[in-house]
Amino acid sequence: MIMLVGQVHAAVYDAAEYFIAPQMWDNSGRLQALVDKVHDEGGGSIQLASGQYIFRSPIHWRSGVSLQGVSVQSTILKMIGTSNWSLFIGESTKQGNFPAIESVRFEHFTVDGYEMKPTSYSTNCKAFNIRPIQDAVFDDLVLRGTPATALGIDFLNRVIINNVRVIEGGRNWTPGQGGGSGIGIGLRGNEDENFIITNCICVGCGNNGIFVEDQSRFGNGVNGRSPMTEGKGQIIRGNIVKNGRNHGISIQGARHISILDNLAYNNAGAGFYANYFMSDVLISGNQLLDNRWGIYISPASNVNGFDGIGEFRDITIQGNVLRRNQTPTQIDVPEGIEMRQ
Repeated sequence: MIMLVGQVHAAVYDAAEYFIAPQMWDNSGRLQALVDKVHDEGGGSIQLASGQYIFRSPIHWRSGVSLQGVSVQSTILKMIGTSNWSLFIGESTKQGNFPAIESVRFEHFTVDGYEMKPTSYSTNCKAFNIRPIQDAVFDDLVLRGTPATALGIDFLNRVIINNVRVIEGGRNWTPGQGGGSGIGIGLRGNEDENFIITNCICVGCGNNGIFVEDQSRFGNGVNGRSPMTEGKGQIIRGNIVKNGRNHGISIQGARHISILDNLAYNNAGAGFYANYFMSDVLISGNQLLDNRWGIYISPASNVNGFDGIGEFRDITIQGNVLRRNQTPTQIDVPEGIEMRQ
């Protein structure tokens, strides 16, 4: 079933009528059963009332099913556990030939991961861990305290991420590890991977505040395609990323992407960082303040010659404000970048 982004399913399911309730020790099984029911009946929206809902295992999400709370203040989804798992997952959290989750909305609730206490770090300990996903909206959410990336979704098309507030996403991340960001997007699942990240706030996150990463650097095939399809077409605009333990906005492999009018400050790494190939990139109108670097572009050691894609070209950097960064700009790429500060 395909639905235009923004379309609302007509059928509404009150979660309370299916015994999903704040007082329950674990709502995972009941919510899973309801998600499956809504999907099998042609799609609809699950409504969660005010309260704190406990979850102790993942929910496999299904196409055509949306989830709405009352507000981020009153509808709280609490993750509790001592192993690494993600609350909302697709068909699988691994690479493989899996159908996309499509025609979904997630709105008006908080996911709290502070009571997730795994004994070791894993990138699979997120609020959202869905791949592939298309025709989707994430709007008016608070994601806090997830041990790994808070909103970690890969291989997107026609997806809007708006007004998502992330607090300490990737709180268990330490330097040298992967994942561990506020919002993390994996690329190279579709020829066109169109998505917009806008009006989001990421505070005190681990590896990156907002992170876009080409998955081909790991040699991962997607849906049986090898080499992987090169995705294009993203906008990251009007976001605030602050007090991060590493970089603010990080682009590690992208084509046809615009990074516009963002504010990144007080990050331990760079306000804007790139270390993998980029082309047809516009970095404009951003304020990058009080970071270790304002703008830092330095190819990773494995970029050159990697499947013919290890290039930095057609990159325009213009109209940005860089103040009080320890190093305003460091660009270790000899060609392909036009600077117009």
